[in-house]
Amino acid sequence: MSKYSQTEQQAAITELWYTRCPVPTVSGLALDLGWLDKTFAENAIAFRSLRVVEDRSVRESHYDHTLKGLFREGGNIPAIWARATGKDTRVIGLTWVDEYQAILTLPDSEINQPEDLYKRKLGLPQRVESQIDFSRAMALRGFLSALSVVGLDENDVNFVDVTAEQTDLREPTNSIRSNFYYAEIAALLRGEVDAVYVKGAPGVDLTTEHGLKVVIDLGSHPDPLVRVNNGTPRTITVNADLVEQRPDLVAQYLACLFQTSRWAETHDQDVVRIVSQETGGGEAAVRKAYGTKLHQRLQPTLSNEWISALKLHKDFLLKWGFIPADFDINAWIVLEPFAQAQKLIKESKRWEDKLLA
Repeated sequence: MSKYSQTEQQAAITELWYTRCPVPTVSGLALDLGWLDKTFAENAIAFRSLRVVEDRSVRESHYDHTLKGLFREGGNIPAIWARATGKDTRVIGLTWVDEYQAILTLPDSEINQPEDLYKRKLGLPQRVESQIDFSRAMALRGFLSALSVVGLDENDVNFVDVTAEQTDLREPTNSIRSNFYYAEIAALLRGEVDAVYVKGAPGVDLTTEHGLKVVIDLGSHPDPLVRVNNGTPRTITVNADLVEQRPDLVAQYLACLFQTSRWAETHDQDVVRIVSQETGGGEAAVRKAYGTKLHQRLQPTLSNEWISALKLHKDFLLKWGFIPADFDINAWIVLEPFAQAQKLIKESKRWEDKLLA
């Protein structure tokens, strides 16, 4: 039972906020279709993008989740970090889209397989201005996963810092191509490092553009635990006070995502187009990076397997000093909004009728 009174639960809310990472998210699809705007317009609530705010300190809520009434779907590292630093958030859903996660080297390199990384220089991006350097954590996880499959570890390689620019937090446009891995690729091309980690559609584009050699694609490894990283699984989070005070709005948000993922299952090309714009990668790269069944893999869930994977990654971040404190993953996750959203979908056709109108 909520600790808030019924009056407090029905407190007037005139605006809510959203943000998502430049990756395949069901939120990104719902936003492109205008369905989340419709969902909250019924409640006379404006649904606003965090990434159009000019004040960078406000946009930083994408990482630190300080803005009230914020829904976020994206990489789990910033979400885990925010919770570990005391932000009172809740996980209301998870998604898992396996993606291209590659260790790359130069085409004429003698490195052909993970075993050949022994004693090599591996580039770790370093964004010193970032609140949480998720790109560094992501690359380190990728390298250590690649080493683990051949019985190597961090003591068998040499990590080299690669200075990279702080990431921008703007709405994507068709004219902007992702430059997320440029610093690492440049270091590789200059011979300063022997291998780098990339992922997603931008990673595919860079691999093709420079003719780079794939040492291993972790995203296609048969063991899901090897594939665990910032994007697998992705977290859907919201401020805890909104869950407590207005669980109805949280359920409506999730119900909209459920309906959107159902729509995606029969709209392959539309999904590729939207994800291409979201990621800054070409459509061919989207298909290669996320597979031919991307449109069927966007359904949020809270499976025990995915929750276990999230805990595994939290433990990794704690071990390597990316988060300052431990916390209970199970206590971070709330099941009620998910169940309520499923009930909304099951008991009423108004969701489908409203969104498709």
